[in-house]
Amino acid sequence: EETATLAHWASDDFASSSDKSSELRKGSSLPNIPIELSTSPSRSDEAEITREDKSNAAPSFVNRLHQIFSVKPKDTEASVPPLFKHDRGLDTLEETPLTSSQHSNEQDLETSANMSFDELLKSFASKHEGNDMPGNLSGGVLIDQVYAVAPSDLNTLLFSPTSDFLQSLAKMQGTTGLDIQQWRLENDGEILKRVVTYTKAATKLVKAVKATEDVAYLKADGDMYAVLADVSTPEVPFGNNFRVEILTCIMPGPELRDDEISSRLVISWRLNFMQSTMMKGMIENGAKQGLKDNFNQFSELLAQNVRPVDAKDTTTNNESLSSVQPETESDWKLAFRIFGNFTVLSSVIAFIYVFAHIILASPSIIQGLEFPGLDLPDSVGEVVVCGVLVLQGQRVLNMIARFVQARRQRGGDHGVKAKGDGWLLTVALIDGTNLSATKSSGYSDPYVVFTCNGQTKTSSIKFHTLEPQWNEIFEFDAMEDPPSVMEINVYDFDGPFDEVASLGHVEVNFLKYSIPELADIWIPLKGKLAQACQSKLHLRIFLNNSRGTEVVKDYLDRMEKEVGRKV
Repeated sequence: EETATLAHWASDDFASSSDKSSELRKGSSLPNIPIELSTSPSRSDEAEITREDKSNAAPSFVNRLHQIFSVKPKDTEASVPPLFKHDRGLDTLEETPLTSSQHSNEQDLETSANMSFDELLKSFASKHEGNDMPGNLSGGVLIDQVYAVAPSDLNTLLFSPTSDFLQSLAKMQGTTGLDIQQWRLENDGEILKRVVTYTKAATKLVKAVKATEDVAYLKADGDMYAVLADVSTPEVPFGNNFRVEILTCIMPGPELRDDEISSRLVISWRLNFMQSTMMKGMIENGAKQGLKDNFNQFSELLAQNVRPVDAKDTTTNNESLSSVQPETESDWKLAFRIFGNFTVLSSVIAFIYVFAHIILASPSIIQGLEFPGLDLPDSVGEVVVCGVLVLQGQRVLNMIARFVQARRQRGGDHGVKAKGDGWLLTVALIDGTNLSATKSSGYSDPYVVFTCNGQTKTSSIKFHTLEPQWNEIFEFDAMEDPPSVMEINVYDFDGPFDEVASLGHVEVNFLKYSIPELADIWIPLKGKLAQACQSKLHLRIFLNNSRGTEVVKDYLDRMEKEVGRKV
């Protein structure tokens, strides 16, 4: 009974200490800083107990029990997990970044779950008003097709959570484990994204691998949509070194008959290397071939849902070429490019000096082997001066010849319309990059020559540049049979009397490229100089038949049967 009384007394003392701690917490003026308070007695209490102990000559058994019970809570506190050491009210005042992020994600998920797909697009569009459509990715164009459907309806078919297009595509390609998360707004509506995971079917070279797509909208204003998918496949060989980016752009298409609405779908891609690797070329070729095969099936399935329109009709080609406008250069600017150098300036000064000397000097007497009409140099110095003047004059004459030929070739064959009926080849030369330098100045004067079925088209000359901008269009006369190969040569202009220096060449095989690829393509040049500098040309190539689109379709069907694959 005495022991129970002592325990009850010690418990009351422990509660009294806790009450003091709670009073201290209530009086704190730092609400955002977690305060850790001990439930052990304060120093003033300990001092008071010590004084009481000293006042008693012989401490009783009760006092010793009091000391034991008064210290024990401190030991108990040390064994309590940190989560429970602080008061619950103080814990709510401190919010760690992880907790804040989780709370924000939960709010985004809850908000997005209560909104329809159209409402999510409208909310996203309100945050990105006035944004421009992104350009095609550098890897190339996989699909460039016009469909007889409104842009908003095509976007709904491809990306709406209520559409079963992805499920049908996965079934066609043998993809398993398809998991499509819901669209959600993040960062206060600035980002609209979702995650798609699946397992690609095994091929002859690669086993079945898991893939994750981070899909995000870049633009969605009701008429134009841009969606970027960042695809990660870590299980493929060297999969941790790269990621595949696929950009899907939906925009209004050309006007069709009966005022039918159309949409243009453009899908491009590129590889984003996270780490450098010696297998870069092999990875690019493998990814390109795999994407071609996948999006051929994509096009077939999409054609079963919406009607495709011939992407090669005249209206579409004109729209693609309407933005190609060459830069006009005046004669004065061209003359300054050719004659604005030290050679011409020094030659002019030398000739003026010599002409002034002739006027001021008196006629020399005839001596030596001279005779009337022949005035020979009278010293070695005069011979040297004559040689220098001759060399300077030759260089100036070459520059004059370059100017005349460059002025004649300034427009090249740009704008010359094709003649006749049959297969019409149109080539738009946009620009070039990383061309090799052949002159001591570190630049070149490049121009391009196209040859197809015996016809040759020549571009204008771009002086003193390694990054030429042409923006020129060349039309080949009608051909009875469709062309199979076009040769492209890039030369450095050095005037009419010098040997032509090649900056690179390439051969375009029309059977190896699809129509969307030729519509906007970067072609790497071959040759020692071109391959060392990784030179490329940017072209847009269109092949039509003036007798109608049915002739084109029949020809493609016939070629596919002969080749044994889709052309």
